Amino acid sequence: MKEVRIGVIGTGFMGKMHANIFSRLPNCRLVGITDKNSREASEVAKKINTRVFKDYEELLLSDEIDAVSICVSDAEHLGPAVAAAKAGKHILLEKPIATIEQEAEIIAKEAAANNVKLAVGHLLRYDSRYRMLKYSIESGELGEITTIYTRRNSPISDGPARYGKHGNLTLHVAVHDIDLVLWMMQKKPIRVHAESVSIANKSLGIEDAIFATIKFEDGSIGCLQYNWALPKSFPTHIDAKMQVVGTKGFGSVDCSDQGVWICSDSEGLIFPDLTHWPEFSGQIAGDLREELSGFVNSILHEEDFAITPNEAVESVKLALAIIESIENETVVNLATK
Repeated sequence: MKEVRIGVIGTGFMGKMHANIFSRLPNCRLVGITDKNSREASEVAKKINTRVFKDYEELLLSDEIDAVSICVSDAEHLGPAVAAAKAGKHILLEKPIATIEQEAEIIAKEAAANNVKLAVGHLLRYDSRYRMLKYSIESGELGEITTIYTRRNSPISDGPARYGKHGNLTLHVAVHDIDLVLWMMQKKPIRVHAESVSIANKSLGIEDAIFATIKFEDGSIGCLQYNWALPKSFPTHIDAKMQVVGTKGFGSVDCSDQGVWICSDSEGLIFPDLTHWPEFSGQIAGDLREELSGFVNSILHEEDFAITPNEAVESVKLALAIIESIENETVVNLATK
């Protein structure tokens, strides 16, 4: 195989960027796209000069397509993912793998049963800052990790405005850090306790912020803080940090100030994103491009993708345990699950 021929399912916020990147990646050809909103799909297709399929069923019937990128809403992953696996198409699936544990497991099993690659888009696995911290842990430089802390905050004008009452702070935002925590720690979580608050987003019926603590099998602990109710005027799109303390050292990642400050009369002070999907002259760079390139290379060169399907499933399990703890106002014992 000299190139990977790809179709994109879903042309919303992430799907548009996937289509843009795949249309420009080397060793890759974007065959076409599809979306339930045919007008939106047509507009995207016109900009990047590609074909529009009527629906994902038609797209999956095409012999011209080797792989698909699935960018539909989080709760709708099961249908297209299972259909793609049965059609023998390799799959890049935006995170989380699913919003229900059983569906996550079904998707992973179907991909394995049909011998197709399943890559779940936890793009922070391609962030060089987190990768460097992971390397430091694996090298033994920090010793045994005793505590890990993460925070991921964003303005109310982002997630809540985009997803409204359908937004899920844990499954859509915190799952990034849940995956990172499990990746860094490489230990089994045994219990979790979480609390939430909903004041600014009360009218939408979604949380403002959540704090969760995780106990691991060796006694180490993790703390996750995440919030999407920062003021609209907050100068950065993502205020994210991670800190790990080990028996021999300390490591930290700070993603808020990325080295560039822009201040203008119209926008005030902003810290633009230089990491995830910065766009220059119509081309998208950053972690997202690296992730999509990694997917193509995993197919062409039979390389491992940054995250395994099982790891993606485990992240969803822990996310659902956090939600259960909030809903039932209790500590959730994972050892009995």
